[in-house]
Amino acid sequence: MEPNEDRRLWSTTPRGLSLVLSELFRLGVPSVSARSLQKILKEQKIYPVRDFEDYFEPILPDAFITYHSAQNYVEVQEIAWQATTFASELLGERRPDIDRIALEDLASDGVRLWIDFLFIDQRARDIRQELNVLPKLLQGAQAHFVLGDQPLSRAWCCYEIALFNQQCAEAEMSKLELRSFIAPTRTIYFGWDTTDVTEAQDKEFIAEQIEQWFPHGFDGFNHVMNQVNATAVLSTTETAPHYPPAALSTLTTAAAQWFDRM
Repeated sequence: MEPNEDRRLWSTTPRGLSLVLSELFRLGVPSVSARSLQKILKEQKIYPVRDFEDYFEPILPDAFITYHSAQNYVEVQEIAWQATTFASELLGERRPDIDRIALEDLASDGVRLWIDFLFIDQRARDIRQELNVLPKLLQGAQAHFVLGDQPLSRAWCCYEIALFNQQCAEAEMSKLELRSFIAPTRTIYFGWDTTDVTEAQDKEFIAEQIEQWFPHGFDGFNHVMNQVNATAVLSTTETAPHYPPAALSTLTTAAAQWFDRM
């Protein structure tokens, strides 16, 4: 695979993510919401993927993390570790010949992650450039984890979810194969007009992309989000989180590929 010159298309591992956070703590960055972190990075002129380059690879990610910017970025890191550990455990169930240490190595060093506060330069934020890079990142990723109880009410998060699952836009509802892991929530998607953004102009630009490029426009977009709603709410009624079968199957297959790559 050819290395990417565009740092927005790079990735890091869970261990690399934790080491970046250690560097931020060393610089005096506190444990705050991701939104507050973005402001700090802008003010202090910190661009993690550039300034801590040793912890990154110029390679597209395996897994994409979607979350609400009100979440604490340290908690996002912790859940990212839980997600890769879950992937390694799925592989362990399929491959009992792999020992525990090797599975732990997979969870810490074998999965390439993408989380926006690492790869978007807050000083040079350009909404159109962000929109241009997301399809390549999400369509190339094999796993997608949606964190927290608020993402389905946020325009950016819904757009990321729909991009990863856009094959569902053209499927019958009974045949949808959602591939994202959606955290349990009753704060669901009630239509595009009700979604929130931090920057008002973002929503207008995202809507343009959906209307022009998403399969069947907003009809297809809403079709996907209805399935996301069902998955999110079902997880709140079960004794354990509900995982879409296609998400589990895709992640198990991907974990085997990641392990063989190590």
